Formats: sequence, structure tokens, C-alpha cells
Amino acid sequence: MFRSLNSRLLVSYVVVIMVCLVVVGLGLLVFVRASSPLWTREAYAQLEAAARETVQAVRQAGPLETIPPERLRTALTKVSEEAGERGVRILLLDTQGTIRFDSEGNWEGERLKMDETARSPVLPGQLQGTFLAPGGRRTNRWIYSGRALHRGQTILFASPRPRLLGWFAENLLRPLVRAGAAALVLSILLALLVSRSVTAPLRRVTSAAEAIARGETDARAPASGPREVRALAHSFNTMVDRVEAARQSQRDFVANVSHELKTPLTSIQGFSQALLDGTASTPETTAHAARVIHEEAERMRRMVDELLMLARFDAGQMVMARDPVELGPLLQGCVDKLSPQAQTTQVVLELDVPERLCVAGDTDRLAQVFANLLDNAIAHTPPGGKVSVTAHGVDEEHTVEVTVTDTGKGIPAEDIPRIFERFYQVDKARRRSRGAGLGLAITKEIVEAHGGTITAQSVVGLGTRIAVRLPAWRE
Repeated sequence: MFRSLNSRLLVSYVVVIMVCLVVVGLGLLVFVRASSPLWTREAYAQLEAAARETVQAVRQAGPLETIPPERLRTALTKVSEEAGERGVRILLLDTQGTIRFDSEGNWEGERLKMDETARSPVLPGQLQGTFLAPGGRRTNRWIYSGRALHRGQTILFASPRPRLLGWFAENLLRPLVRAGAAALVLSILLALLVSRSVTAPLRRVTSAAEAIARGETDARAPASGPREVRALAHSFNTMVDRVEAARQSQRDFVANVSHELKTPLTSIQGFSQALLDGTASTPETTAHAARVIHEEAERMRRMVDELLMLARFDAGQMVMARDPVELGPLLQGCVDKLSPQAQTTQVVLELDVPERLCVAGDTDRLAQVFANLLDNAIAHTPPGGKVSVTAHGVDEEHTVEVTVTDTGKGIPAEDIPRIFERFYQVDKARRRSRGAGLGLAITKEIVEAHGGTITAQSVVGLGTRIAVRLPAWRE
């Protein structure tokens, strides 16, 4: 029953109303108790009405002011039964306050302790107040309405002082119950309205989720309803967009891998078939076939290694060391390693790194980053061009920036945002000779794993500048 949001909202409203009524009732109870005249005044009024009727019945025996004591006792005895049925006790006191007549018969001879502060006349010859029952505890008080008689006698009409809870139940409980019933009906109606306003947008989000589960990838949740529900719908739509982007990326990844593997596999299959069927029969053709098979197999191995590295990055399994790495020797080693390639293509390599410029990182992985950037720069720089490597500290950010700048043909502006994507290559014509387009993607993953950033700037016809920022080593 309470599994749905509607039922929970309904029950919560009912509980809130009931708690409010209980609190209001307790508050009224405390207020009435602190203001006892509010609830004793009514009790006095009821006692006064009963006393008036009893006095009228007694007066049939004669005037109260002059009636003889014996006749008065006889008259009081006659009316005591009817008064007792109304909860009224008749007492006759002498001048000393001693009870000479008690309609119940068990207080006669006792002396009452009157509340002197309340014995002031209400009307001429009329009194009101309270007294403590003979032999009773202080909580056992009675209220009375009295008449002063001749020769100092007093007739009292008394009833037990009403209990607060009883008075509350008699006078306030019914209005509270009625108010609670009305509030309950209103709360149910309000709960239905509120629950609909809340659950309707949630149901639309649920419908969108079910549509996605059925394969309707273009389904989206409408952002409507309360702010929290709109935020939920927005987050859901964002999640769906990201999932769809991830699925598309996965599909592109599989397609690219399949395409990249297809070309070397075709070459390997073709030249191995030539070796098997004897087509490559001369030493020269045999050596050529073997060389192609070896090169394509090596190309496949490099691509598999790169894919495995990217997979480890995606799985969070690549752990980078955080050791002090001096950039001067590291970059010099990369330049020395690629100098033969630069000399072959007639490209000038320049290095400008201050002494003792250190970053925090993994030496081998950083060497892989800068070697890959230099290799790309040299490959895309025409003969007679120049590739420059510079480094400097950015003190206000506690980082070190290393830039690799070439004088090549540059990268079109529309391609710059995508050069770090996997399998993306700007120069489609050199796709076969330059690999699978994973080098810059791996470079970006390594730099970001170090807590750094990599950016590219390029002008077509002038060259490209790649900037890598890494955290500086802080002792």
C-alpha cells in the first residue's frame, strides 16, 4: 500500500494533520490549566443553576431567612435526592463552619476549610468559592454556591471541582474532532493534488526511461514540474546523451579498429599466399614479401599495444609515478633519439630548457609524450623547416610549460578540436605510413594522468604549436 509515492504523500499529510491537532489540543489543555477561571466559571454557572432550583423547592416550606432549623432540615432532606442526581451536595453550616446537615450524611460534625479569598459576596446574601473535603487530599476540592441564612447559618450547594480532562473532553474535544475531520478531508484532497503535480512529471521520466530500455534512443524526458523533478529530468537527459555518445564512440572505435586491422591483414594474407603458391619465386620477390609481412605485423603489434594502453587508461589501471623529473636531460634524450630522423628529412631541431627545471611525474611516460610530439612535428615539417622545443616555469600556477613548435603546413581550424581523438588523422593521405591515429590520444591521456593539460594552436602555412603543462616538483 505504501510503496507508491501517492500513498506515502497521502499518509504523510494525514499524519501531519493528526500531529498538529494533538499539539493544538495539548496547547489548549495547558492554556486552560493555566487559566482555570475559564473552565471553572462554567462549573459555577451550572452549580448556581442547580442551587437556584433547589432553593425554590425549599422555599415552599417557608422563607429561608425565617424558617425554623428543623423544618429547614426536613425540606433539605426532601430535595437532596433530586439534587444528588444532578451531582449537587447540600450542606448546612453553623456560625463556626461546622456541618450540621449533609445530604450524603458522612460529613456531619466536620468543619470545612473554606477558601477565604473566594468567599466574597457575589450578590447580597450569596457566596461562591471552594473548600477542601473533610479528610481529603489537597487535590480533592469542591466548589460551592452558598446562601447566608438567619442566625449566622449558611446553606451550601457543592459539587466536586470538575477535572480538567473531563472538562476538556466535554467542551473542546468535539470541536477538535470536527476540525480534524474537516482538515483530514482537505488534506486528502490537497495530497492528491500535490502528489499528481509531483508524480506526473516523474511518470513522464519513467516513460522516457522505459522507452530507452526498449531501444528508442531518441526518447527524452520533458523537463516540467517542481524544480527537483526538472533537475532530475535534465540529469536523465544528460545521462542518455552521454550514454548515446559513448555507444556511438564505441561503434566508431570498433569500426576504426576493424578498418585499421583490415589493411595489414590483407597485405599479410596476400604476400603469404604469394609465398605459398610460388608466385614470389625469386629471391628478390621473396625478400620483398617477407619484408612487407614483417612491417605489417609490426604495425599491427604497435596498434595492439596502443589499444591496450588506452584500455588500461579507460579502466583506471594506469598508475603514474610521482617522482622528480628534470626536464633538461629528458628532453635532450628525446631530441638525440629523433635527430637521425630529423637529419634524414632535413629538419633542424632546437632545444631551449633552463637548468634544473623539474616536474612531478613518470620519467618513461613523459619521455613517450615528448618523443611522440617531436615525431609528429618532424613528420609534418618540410625539408629546411625547424622544430623547436622550449620549457619554462609558470610560477603563479606552480606548473611547467613545455612547447613543441614546428614550421610545417599547419592544421585547419576545424580539425584542431579533434586532433586528440582516437583514430583521427588530419592528413588522410598519409594514413598508412603514420599509423592508426592513436599517438596523440595516448599523449593526452598520459598528460592528464599527471594532472596536466595539453593544447594545440596552429596556423595553416605557418606551423603548429603544442603546449604541455605539468605540475612543478615541489619539495
